[in-house]
Amino acid sequence: MKTFSFTVKHTGTVKAALGRNMENIPAQFPALFSGADKVCLVTGSDAPPSLRARALALFPESTTPRFYFWLPPSEKAKTLEAAGELCSFLFRHGFSRNSLIIAAGGGAVTDLAGFAAAIYMRGINWVSVPTTFLAQIDAGLGGKTAVNLGGAKNIAGAFHQPALAVCDTAFLDSLPHAELRSGAGELAKYAMVGPASLRRAIIKHLPKAITGDKTALTACVSACAAYKLSVVASDERDETGAREPLNFGHTAGHALEALAGGRLPHGEAVARGMRAALIISRDMRLLPAPAFKKLDALIDTLRLPAAKAVRRDFDKFLALVSRDKKARGAGNRFILLESAGNPVAVENVRAPLLKKAFEGALK
Repeated sequence: MKTFSFTVKHTGTVKAALGRNMENIPAQFPALFSGADKVCLVTGSDAPPSLRARALALFPESTTPRFYFWLPPSEKAKTLEAAGELCSFLFRHGFSRNSLIIAAGGGAVTDLAGFAAAIYMRGINWVSVPTTFLAQIDAGLGGKTAVNLGGAKNIAGAFHQPALAVCDTAFLDSLPHAELRSGAGELAKYAMVGPASLRRAIIKHLPKAITGDKTALTACVSACAAYKLSVVASDERDETGAREPLNFGHTAGHALEALAGGRLPHGEAVARGMRAALIISRDMRLLPAPAFKKLDALIDTLRLPAAKAVRRDFDKFLALVSRDKKARGAGNRFILLESAGNPVAVENVRAPLLKKAFEGALK
């Protein structure tokens, strides 16, 4: 098991643990767990038995009272109503400011449980245990907790860092190929916006990671988690701009998810959103054509299936990108690229170019 700490401006020290087949995390972090008067393990109602068994190996029952809360499957969990139900559950069972939430699941589970931890009694400790490839390299890290609202992604939320993030790559062993491909969408994002060393590591391991190779998956999780947490430490609340490049592909990606009614996996949506951003970057003459071709070819390696679930409604797409929380009051705001590792924020991209990017993302 590898452990590391990082310090964020508003939160103090946050710890992370990375490994395979880890056991008894409370014994490794006694200060966090010994002070908890109650513990609630939150996971999805569709979680397979293997996930629950691995979670119990990580957090064996002890003398501390343990409760279990099951969330609806996938993005259906990310509502204000579900967050309210979890908070009510905690209140009924006497959870206090000294209690602890453990969120074990994909990004929807960690988003929702982290949000509930942020608002219950104005904030209690929580542990993020991402169990999907996508969540271990991105969604389960960083302290951005949120629920969806009005058909838009992550509109109601709070910055609330987990006291501990635990990435056990044994959770990934049983993931189907589609889940690995979805996670690889975020992996490609890091290759495009991150430093050269991270890009080289991802390009080296990505082909085998998609096939489920354990060594490649562990290498990718280790590299991406360390990079994201280092970025978060310098810009927890997205105030300085250091964290904004991590949104690359997400403005268009979130809109495509909404147009698919939740039937387009997040990582695939981000990959298509990155393709849209690359098209805009090229046509605005920010990104030279040879660089565009090379980066677009990286998306090709993901072998994305046809986006049949996405409605070809450009007017709705235009409305969604303008309502995206990252727009910051502008008509729209995109993270684009001048070259690999050199992102730039651009506002008010014109509709004709957005239409070309929309159509290109869905090819």
